[in-house]
Amino acid sequence: MPKTHHCAETQTPVDGAVAAPTQPSVVVVGGANMDIIAQTPGAPLAGDSTPGAIGCSPGGVGRNIAENLARLGLPTALLTVLADDTFGHAVLADAAQCGIDTSGCLVLAGGRSPSYLAVHGAQGELALAVNDMDLLDALTPAYLQSQWARVQQAAFAVLDCNLAAPTIDWLLTRSPSIHWCVDAVSVAKCHKLRQHLHRIHTLKLNALEAQALSGLPVDSIAQARAAALALCAAGVGQVVLSLGAQGAVWAQGRDAGACAARPTAVVNTAGAGDAMLAGLVYAQLQAWPLPQALPWAMACAELTLGSASATYKDLSVQRVREMLS
Repeated sequence: MPKTHHCAETQTPVDGAVAAPTQPSVVVVGGANMDIIAQTPGAPLAGDSTPGAIGCSPGGVGRNIAENLARLGLPTALLTVLADDTFGHAVLADAAQCGIDTSGCLVLAGGRSPSYLAVHGAQGELALAVNDMDLLDALTPAYLQSQWARVQQAAFAVLDCNLAAPTIDWLLTRSPSIHWCVDAVSVAKCHKLRQHLHRIHTLKLNALEAQALSGLPVDSIAQARAAALALCAAGVGQVVLSLGAQGAVWAQGRDAGACAARPTAVVNTAGAGDAMLAGLVYAQLQAWPLPQALPWAMACAELTLGSASATYKDLSVQRVREMLS
């Protein structure tokens, strides 16, 4: 059996973030990895070497959400698993620099830290990606039980569907009083939520994920509203359905609405959805209604679309306010 230890990092706040709290406002349970992103000036050439630029930075849905929350000034703790290797050390050091509480992270001796390799075309669109996330299966209920007090003390808890199905089952059934905000992540992974929709406070997903969970087509704003309302009827408290350049749809109970997207120069699509969910969580803590919360969350996403990395390093409450003014 590999040795394990909890990682305690020195917390250094950055502008727009906060030092690690004793009792975080938000706990994020999800993936953290190293992103290796290639950008090509034209269409990538299959079977050949394509000129371009390659960058490396910490990523992962859960980690990205946690960074965005910290930059918005919310005390945030991250529960994830990494290996005791170069990537793992770099991810943890960066998280601490962002003001994220990493003291509950699980670090395993042996194995590989999760990583994500992607190639993006000239317009920032994803052309090819490979993920190496097997280590995340080590984030088990047995380990999370040792961190459960953190989750219970938080005002909101976030999870992403990169987690193993048994872990998601355990988290969503452990305590009905926890306000879970969930990122569906992908069509292949969102099915893990099917039996737990009534336990989700806020669900953020895209058109393909909404179609997979609702069984309804999502090819227009009207269809997106119908799918979001169907998910609410199945028990989700609030649904936000991102439609990319078309904007987003929200639903709560029997009410639904839409918000148009602002024209945005896209540098990289990775991480925009993570920023949107972080914006929604921020809005929840301000007790804003969804019609007010959604433009804020979309502004977080739109700022991130203009970043070469999966997070916008200048994200702050003031910057979002300026975007909306």
